[in-house]
Amino acid sequence: MWEAINTFLTAVREREDILPLIDNEELLFSLNSEQQSTVLGIKGGEIYTVNDKAAQMPNATITGSWQAIKLMLEGKEKLRIMQKNGALKVTAPLRTILKLESLFYLVKADPQLAKII
Repeated sequence: MWEAINTFLTAVREREDILPLIDNEELLFSLNSEQQSTVLGIKGGEIYTVNDKAAQMPNATITGSWQAIKLMLEGKEKLRIMQKNGALKVTAPLRTILKLESLFYLVKADPQLAKII
């Protein structure tokens, strides 16, 4: 799971077209699978893993199988579709879900689209 998370974090940090999406955000979200659980944070245009999970409660929780979470992190499946199909359980306000879905999906998008946008 850590490999997929690290790949996702690196992709977000390297894509300048995605950074404006998280520029003014302050959000903690938890990814929970049967294998492990981790908390990721977004603050001031940075995305990072949260080491002290007890310090703050996440704004969103995404729970499901490791395979489903990996597909979401890779942008191969959309968050809300997986939620609707029962592959993932998401606990968050709709606005937060849409923001996260955009972030996950854009990581997969072709970097050439940044030149168009």
